[in-house]
Amino acid sequence: MLLFSGGYTKRQVDILLNGDNILFNKVPSEFVVVKGNNTFDYIPKELQKLPLEQFRQYISEDCYKKQYIFMTKYLKTALEFCHNIEKENYILVCNLDEELIESYIGVGDYKAGDYRIEYRVPSEFIKPENILDILFYEPYDSEMETKFYEQYKDSFFVPYYERDKANELIKSKHLVFNRDKWK
Repeated sequence: MLLFSGGYTKRQVDILLNGDNILFNKVPSEFVVVKGNNTFDYIPKELQKLPLEQFRQYISEDCYKKQYIFMTKYLKTALEFCHNIEKENYILVCNLDEELIESYIGVGDYKAGDYRIEYRVPSEFIKPENILDILFYEPYDSEMETKFYEQYKDSFFVPYYERDKANELIKSKHLVFNRDKWK
């Protein structure tokens, strides 16, 4: 299955192309923050009531070991991510086994109910042979977008029915957004 992930530096791209999977430095536990706009579980339920210091330490170690990569089925979503962080970026285009990634499926809320299916894949599964292309992206440029569209037109735009599929996934798997878990 074709998947896209944006926001990588040249150094991180080189690491992936060399077959390593440690892209990010370990974040000191006091700086770990869990964003609430997706349905991925970051810690087991039995640890969710731990004191904040222990919770942060678990997250930091877990994220460091797994080096999660957020992926989407649509290039436009990866471009939006790059546009929002406003710096030079590389976008990975990967081909991953659909059965494998189904166990890493979740839903992201992009803005007020604009739900999209996402995958939070440990970087150990992103091998050089799975990387089909690396797209260099500089802050939004219509010429660049047209070029990417021509290359990946079947996977470029998020289709209108994506929100419905994401809603069905939320209901069928009883997914809850992290922002609601920590209230």
